[in-house]
Amino acid sequence: MAKKKEFFLDVAPPHAEFEGFPTQAFAFLHGLKKNNTKVWFDVHRDEYEEYLREPSKAFVETMAEHIKDAGLPLVANPKRSLFRINRDIRFSKDKSPYKTHIGIVFPVDGLKEDEWTGMYLGMEPEGKNGMRAYVGGGAHEPSSPYLKRLREKIAKEYKTFDKLVTDKNFLKEYPNGVTGKSLIRPPKGFDEDHPAIKWLKMKDFGFGADITKEELMSPKLPKLLIAKFTAGIKILDYFK
Repeated sequence: MAKKKEFFLDVAPPHAEFEGFPTQAFAFLHGLKKNNTKVWFDVHRDEYEEYLREPSKAFVETMAEHIKDAGLPLVANPKRSLFRINRDIRFSKDKSPYKTHIGIVFPVDGLKEDEWTGMYLGMEPEGKNGMRAYVGGGAHEPSSPYLKRLREKIAKEYKTFDKLVTDKNFLKEYPNGVTGKSLIRPPKGFDEDHPAIKWLKMKDFGFGADITKEELMSPKLPKLLIAKFTAGIKILDYFK
């Protein structure tokens, strides 16, 4: 009797649904902050994987679906969105081997690596049991060629930029507006009397807002962030 053939569809397995970051993730970060050594990390590696790394992957994969549904030009996948927890200590006086803050990024699709612009979720232990969490975006520490291009665009289209940074929907989500490090004097090629000189002096451009520990623990976190991403996407699009 002929053996019955079996056929399998080449379908990727469904990803884990994001249910919020668990309290154990925050306990791990507090523990790591107090004991930033390889010995401690190796003992608690399983906690890192189960309570922080895997929920972070689920969060990014869930965000990918929400970003697609919202039509936002942002990249969300674990390979590009998640950072390694190991610190690069080669040129640092601080030889602590691990990061105690977690950053998850959603870069604008289509930009070069040296033109990084995107959205960001960060969290870090604060106080005895608390967490500081924040969401934001912008062009963080842009390369010299990219910063030059941004300044030239703002100089020519400053009215458009001013309209974006004073938009009521943007300021509702980010009351502090766009901020960043700034030069004391105008950069070369730009006049002190330019109406956008405040922006032309800036060395990077960012906006952000705090969110709560309870919001980090909620399965509604992706929807919350989509609202904030949507409020800032026009500025990111301007930076392309």
